[in-house]
Parts: sequence; C-alpha cells; structure tokens
Amino acid sequence: MQFPTSSVITLILCNVIAVSAYAQSGDAKVQAKPAQPQQVEVKGKSQEEFARTETASRSIVSNVELTRFGDNNIVDAMKRVPGVQVTNNKLHLLGMAPGYTQILIDGEAPRGITIEDIPLNMIERVEIYRGANAQFSSQAMGGTINIILKKAASNKQHSIKASVGHMFQNNGGVDWFHSDKNGNLSHTVSVSLSKDRMSAGQAEDSTTNFVNENVLTGAKSEFQNVSRSQRSDEILRISPRIQYKTASNINLTSTSIVAHNRFNSDTTSQFNNVAGRVFEIGKTASHDTNRGTNFGSTLKAVTTLENQIGVDVTAGFQSQNFASRSRSQNYLPDGSLKFNRDLNTDVEVLVGITNGKLSIPTNAEHDLVIGWSGWRADVDIENNQTDRFASNSTSIVRPYGASSVMDNVAFFAQDDWKFKKNSSVSLGLRWESQGIRTENNDGDKVKNRASVLSPVVQTMWQLDPQNTERIRLGVSRTFKAPEGTQLLMPKIYVINNSIESPNIVGNPNLRPELSWSVDAAFEHNGKDGLNYAVRAKAQSIDDIHREAVYFADNAYWKKFVNAGSAQSQSIELSTQFPLKRWMDKAPDMDFSASYSHFWSNVKDSATPYNTLAPYKYVMTFGANYRAKDIPLTAGISAKIQDSHWQQISLTERQYLKTPKNVDIYALWKFDKQSQLRFALNNVLGGDAYDSMTYASVGNSRSQSFRAVPTARNVSMTYEYKF
Repeated sequence: MQFPTSSVITLILCNVIAVSAYAQSGDAKVQAKPAQPQQVEVKGKSQEEFARTETASRSIVSNVELTRFGDNNIVDAMKRVPGVQVTNNKLHLLGMAPGYTQILIDGEAPRGITIEDIPLNMIERVEIYRGANAQFSSQAMGGTINIILKKAASNKQHSIKASVGHMFQNNGGVDWFHSDKNGNLSHTVSVSLSKDRMSAGQAEDSTTNFVNENVLTGAKSEFQNVSRSQRSDEILRISPRIQYKTASNINLTSTSIVAHNRFNSDTTSQFNNVAGRVFEIGKTASHDTNRGTNFGSTLKAVTTLENQIGVDVTAGFQSQNFASRSRSQNYLPDGSLKFNRDLNTDVEVLVGITNGKLSIPTNAEHDLVIGWSGWRADVDIENNQTDRFASNSTSIVRPYGASSVMDNVAFFAQDDWKFKKNSSVSLGLRWESQGIRTENNDGDKVKNRASVLSPVVQTMWQLDPQNTERIRLGVSRTFKAPEGTQLLMPKIYVINNSIESPNIVGNPNLRPELSWSVDAAFEHNGKDGLNYAVRAKAQSIDDIHREAVYFADNAYWKKFVNAGSAQSQSIELSTQFPLKRWMDKAPDMDFSASYSHFWSNVKDSATPYNTLAPYKYVMTFGANYRAKDIPLTAGISAKIQDSHWQQISLTERQYLKTPKNVDIYALWKFDKQSQLRFALNNVLGGDAYDSMTYASVGNSRSQSFRAVPTARNVSMTYEYKF
C-alpha cells in the first residue's frame, strides 16, 4: 500500500518462484502421476463412480461443472466448489490459509507457470484430496488439488470461443481449440488470448484510515491513504499436447504450456494527515510495467513389461523470465517533488524435473507401487532500487542480486490391500528432502534443508453389498518447508515507514512446519441420485509460520518466525440430489448444499483471536435446471460465511467483512455446434470489501479500516464447434 505496486508484485513473484521450485500453495514438488493405477480409463464407469471404490478419498469436479458459469480460468471456476476457497487469486481448501494446500497438474507441481495458464477446455477434471497420499508430495497440510488434463484426442474437433465481460472495466478473450488423430499419433492444441481479465477483477479505488497511538506518551496520529489505479493486461497462452503409441506398446505423451503476459498500471496514492504525525511523503504517483514468459514441457512414457510390471516415467523442464519496471514520483505534503524512485527487477528460473513409478503385480489382494521424484531449480534475481532527490544531485542506490539453487528428492512406496471383497487399506511411506542454497551480493548465505519421513495409512470399508455406503479413515504426517523469500530476500524499503507499513526482510533461521492429521468420512451414493457425506479432520501443527513486526535501526521491519504449535478440527456436511428423487413430476433440477465448521487455535498467539482461519463456518448452495422443451440450462450458486477477528501475525489481528456471494448462469444451445452462455457473478454486489486491522509493537498501537469497492461481474461467451 505504501510502496510501489511493482514491489508488491516482485515480492509475490519471488514467492511464486521459490514456491514453484520450493513450496508454494501446494508447494513445489515433482510427483509421480495422480494416485493409484486407476488413472487408466475404465469404460462404463465415470471417474466419480471409480473414486468410490478407491481407498484414498477424493472428490471429482468435472469439466462440465468447471465451465457451467462461463468462467475464463480455473481459479474463478473453483470458487463455487464446496470445501474450496479462493484468497488473493490462490486456491486452497477450507480451514487453512493459502500456501497449505498443494496444487498439482497431472500429479506434478506447476513450476514456472500459474494454473491460470491452463485453458479450461484442456482440463478433464479436478481431483480434491483432503488427506495425504504417498504418491504426492508430503507438503499437503491442507490437502491437495490435482488438475487432470484431457487425454489426447480420439477424433477430429475444432472449436472457437469468444467472451466479453465487465466488472470494474471491460474485458474479453478468444480461445481456439483443435484436436485430431492419425493412427497411433494424436494431438490437441489450445490457444488463448485475453485482454484485461486480471485487471477487470481489481478495484480501481481504495481508502484506508489509520489511527496510531503511543500508550506511554499518549501521542496520537490520524491519517488516510487514498489509492487510485488504472490497470491493463494482455495474456497469450499456447498449450499443445501430443500422444504417440509405439510399435513396442510404449505410450508417449508430450505436454507443453507457453504463456506470455504484459501488465501495466498507473497508481496514485495520497497520504492525508488528519492529526498528529505528518508523513514525509504526501503523494506518490507510479507507473509499473511487468513482462513475463513462462514455458514448460514434459515427456511421459508409460508401458507394461513382460513380467506385467507397469512403468511410468516423466522428465521435463520449466523456464521462466520476468521483468518488472517501476517509476514513481514522490511528493512532499506541500506538493513539491521530494525524489524519484526507479525499481527494476529481473528474474530467471530454470527447473529440471524427473519422476516415475513402478506398479508391481503381487496377488489379487495387493497392488504395490514404488517410485521417486526429483527436481532442481536455478533462480537468479536482480533487484535494483535507485532514489534520485530533486533538491540536489545525490542518489541512493540499493542494488540486490541473489542466486539460489533449490532441490527436492523423494522416494515412496504404497501398498493397496483389498479385503472382504470391496473394502481396502492403503499403507504408504514417503521420504522427502528439500533444500535451498542462496547467496546474495552482500555475501549473505543461506543453507536450509528439511527432510521428513511421512507415513500415510488409509482405509475404506464398504458397508453394504451394493457399495452405496462406506466409511473412510486416514492418518498421515505432512510438512510445509519455508519459502525461499521467507529465508532470504531483498530488503524492501517502503515509503512512509510505519507500524502499518513496515520494511520487509527474510529470516534464514526459519524451520519447517510439521503436522500430524487424522481424517474420517462417511459417504452415501444412492442409485436414486441421492448423495451425502460427512467428513471430519483433526490436525496438530508444530513450528507454525507467522509474521512478526519489530522496531530496529530506527524503522519498523517485518519477517516470518516460528510461532509455536496449533491445533485444528473441522467437520463438513454435503449433499447432492435430483428434485425427482422427492417428487415424481418435478422439473429436471439438481440441488447441492454443504456446511463446513472449523475450530482452531495457535497456542502461543494472543487470545481470543488465535485461529487459523478468519471464519468459523461456510455454507454453499447450488441448483441447476434443464428445460424440457427448449435447449436451456440455468443455475444458481451461493456461498455464505461468517466473519470474526483473527490474529494474522504475532503483532496484528484483522477482521475481514466477507460479503454473501450469489452467482447465476444461463446456457442456450442453438444446436450441437453452437451455444451462448451468460453469467452474472456477485449478483448482490454493491457492498465494499471491508477490513479492520489492529497492530501492537512495543509501545505503539495502530488501528486501520480499509474499504475496497466490489462490483458485479457480467460475462457472455459464445462457442462454436466445427
């Protein structure tokens, strides 16, 4: 807020890099493909039906569900899925903050790219694992969201989709999809071009009011920060996938994603003094430009040897280049120019990956899988800040450069044992080691490694011969390694340093978080379409990461520290059913509903606000209607959650006002080739997204109130297949 937009983006980007190669929301790890040998398609069974017979509990979100409301990326589409939350454009499972949920693409971490780079028409389904799985990374304290891409084409198909929308500003995009097959060779390619889709979702104006008081002297200050921005962005994504079956029965699949984005922003921040302290800078006007190119490619080989051992091996690389430029003018309260600031950041990332697994036949009761994963990332960051003062020719230059090598290696074994016909138990063990070596141009060095042995035990008991009811139970050990920028990062010097806006620094002594969790579930899937489930989870976490603000060298600073232990418990109730289940002559309507409740506490954090999430409960409701005589499908989705104070760091607590969210859509199919989709998200709209923050450092106390406008999001999408 008090420092240039590009500084924020730089920090976020560094997080993405270290996380993409080290541990982000779901954290970077190369995994063997999704769990279980059931990745082979079974004709006559849907993935939802197949998941019911597996030991590991997973929920399936189909492509039809993802595209129902006309969303343009998976982040927007997933926000309506029960149990899933979106915070600052990051997916995570309810009950824990972003960064604790593992995000995978075909079982592998999305290094060098973001999941928004994946066109929705290339996604077959999304799998949600609330517990751990030995075949995935152990960095899944909050669970795993695994995005499964579509298999190679079985026939020729073309489609083009054009969309337009408006939220805070107009936006639009064009998507082209092509697939074909020729003998043993098949391919798909998707090209997506969008304009202002990111910027349309960001409010142009925000206002924050502050009150700062020294409890010893009684000195009190009041001031206001008013920010206004104009943003624009363009994104181009190309995603080819090629599959070939050799004469020796080896299936080769090449998957690549290239994305290029450009972002521009003009922002004005006005600091208005009301009483007490007068900030040195009264106004900042900045122009930010960001350019980034991401490219990733993997080659996967799958075959079965003569002894019936299944082999699944993947190798690939990821590359990312990012350049951020910020030019700002900083004015004194009287309107005269104080200094100009240039902030330039260049980042290059290169990642090599490999993983594989062997499916070893034993007997009818056992399926044994052993495998490995590994990756290495080289990251180079150049961050240069220059302040040129108007009153004289002096300049302050703060150059920062750092080179990092990050690596991960893991080995796992998993034995799926079937007993009593349809019940099973899965015994898994995963050893994972992850490290980072970093040195910056000041000579600071960091070596940090976390190694964890993670047992995973899961069992599933079918309660009736029809396999309509089952009980699941799982116990697992997971961890969350420190992110690269939490350990060592360029010092961020902000404008108008204060308790509300401190400088930022890394902590090379940060230890990983470790967790034990127990999860249980009862599921019912009736042949009459009535489905319901009860899920519960209890978790214990040691060395939890929290931010702390402190005063040193005549300035306020912020860094991550280990803040003791935490416990959490949750329960989730969900149901889906057709209306005809209850009324014989009812219209063709499907309903879904869920309720989730959470209890948590961070032991060494201030009470009574020491929770892991800013909410206690979340309710969702959905309804879909298919007209009988006209080609119309329509639906509604709603989400309600409470709000309460939360201790978000060792020195700050925050209250977020979460508005009720209602979305509607309508789909008209003109014929088998063309359709028009209309979506209106945030129907209630209007209310500002408010937050209140209370901070305490030493003798200083600070209160702030921030109001960010919200808006309805309307979009129309036309799709034509040929």
